[in-house]
Amino acid sequence: MNYKEIVAEAWEFTQENKSIAIWYGAVPAFFSTSIGIGYIIYQYYAFLSSVLFQHWTHSFLSLVFINSLSFLQANRGFITPLLIVLVIGLIGYFFVPVVSQGALIQLIARKHNGQNIKIRQGISYGLMSFLQLFEYSLFIKTFSVGSVFSIFATTIRSLGLQVLGLLAPVFILVIGIGLIMAVFFIYSEFFIVIDGDGVFTSITKSVNLVFRHMEETVLLSILMLIIGVRIILQLIFIMLIPGVAFGIFYLFTLANLPGLAIIIGGAFGVIGLLMASYLNGLIHTFEVTVWTMSFLKLTSTESVNARGVLPKKED
Repeated sequence: MNYKEIVAEAWEFTQENKSIAIWYGAVPAFFSTSIGIGYIIYQYYAFLSSVLFQHWTHSFLSLVFINSLSFLQANRGFITPLLIVLVIGLIGYFFVPVVSQGALIQLIARKHNGQNIKIRQGISYGLMSFLQLFEYSLFIKTFSVGSVFSIFATTIRSLGLQVLGLLAPVFILVIGIGLIMAVFFIYSEFFIVIDGDGVFTSITKSVNLVFRHMEETVLLSILMLIIGVRIILQLIFIMLIPGVAFGIFYLFTLANLPGLAIIIGGAFGVIGLLMASYLNGLIHTFEVTVWTMSFLKLTSTESVNARGVLPKKED
């Protein structure tokens, strides 16, 4: 398998199918980036309010809860709109990315095989594999960098820096195991979506496929790390957007223009969020295209056994 040729073909496919990247890449990226911004803000104030720094009398979450409750009691008309926004946000974070992932894989695979399909059909394809993909995402997120960091950060804030030396090796070990799992499980989603296999059957098949094509998978993984840098770009945008928006708000507030500060800061934040979502969606679509094409290529290549013959297929 010529992995460089696959990367070039995947990039060309992404450029020619930007509508797919927008609807099934940028839209879910909008929700994940928004949640990511909120998560970064929460972590900042959680550490600021902890015993490590300012040691507030109340934790950041308790202050948010108390102030939010007081605001809603004084402005009951906001309860229904906020509940609607909350429901949309939860659906957008947990439901939309999973459906979009299934849709992306199916659309890319079918278009790559020359099938004439419409973009809106991706919703049906995504829904068909939703339950299995959702189960897989819950399983794999348990070992993700974000989950491990959350546990690590909460522990440090609660117990102090004295446990850092004890937890750091464990943290590094778990991250290492998570990265190894990510490589060996890389084809699981494609067995789920394209072949319709169950979660653990797909994981088993993915591990076997990686073992049989270890060199191609590792080289492609390294190349994607160099080219993609999606996580780094996403983190930069997540930290940059609220930082610049708050900076603009602060400067105009100092100039005694709070109304203008809200308008300009809010407009910049929205524009930055849309740009970040589009870029993340484009890169994510490119990554999925690379791995989809690699999966189709590797699973269509039959390997011979030690006797130099093809293995017999079961009836």
